Amino acid sequence: MHVNSLRKHEILRKKQQISELFRSRKKLKGEYVRVVYSFAESGRSSGEAQLAALFAVSRKTVHDAVRRNRIKRLMREAYRQEKGVLSENIESDGKECPGGQLCLAFIYTGAGERFPDFAVLRREIRRLLRTIKSC
Repeated sequence: MHVNSLRKHEILRKKQQISELFRSRKKLKGEYVRVVYSFAESGRSSGEAQLAALFAVSRKTVHDAVRRNRIKRLMREAYRQEKGVLSENIESDGKECPGGQLCLAFIYTGAGERFPDFAVLRREIRRLLRTIKSC
């Protein structure tokens, strides 16, 4: 499996995991993106990824659906290219999460008519991923 890939099973879609993620309330905030994360304690099945991510843009924040989808695509691409930083960070921490899965939610919080370009989002996501510590 390639480090810089984002496969379908790495996207967080299960309601139970999403509600557990938002109950954990561990958050990091950047200028444009907020990251909510948690380490799931339940054992993973063989088809489940070690990292699972969710990307969200509120209708209140960005009214136009085309722009919402564009921002989600940019966030997915930035995460795809920078998720290796997260793996290195957690491995270098030395702690082991037995059967744990890291669940992430990237929520766009930028306001106004100006939208960040890809380079700005990528830098911000890289910075936020570096600050996540293991369980």
